[in-house]
Amino acid sequence: MGLVQLPLASDVDLDAIARMTEGFSGADLQALLSDAQLAAVHDILSCEDGSKPGKMPVITDSLLKSIASKARPSVSDAEKQRLYNIYSQFFESKRSVSAQSRDAKGKRVTLA
Repeated sequence: MGLVQLPLASDVDLDAIARMTEGFSGADLQALLSDAQLAAVHDILSCEDGSKPGKMPVITDSLLKSIASKARPSVSDAEKQRLYNIYSQFFESKRSVSAQSRDAKGKRVTLA
């Protein structure tokens, strides 16, 4: 059973978070939110003075930015470039096969 998804506070600046997490994968962003949820829960549980009894944990802007500032993308720039190169080669080969197929249409093959 996974974590219950906590709400984002109304002060969360998603544009700023997006800038901070440029180049993160979907899995990286999911891990970031999971870490923020855990931190929000721990914040409530660690209040020994009872100042937050029964308070629902919420992911605040400052909490999310704090977590994001420590996070790093799991895929390096070099690895991303390698993957883009593979994709480009694959795409070019598909385009080449498609063009050959189009050129071959309409031409008749005759047997001598």
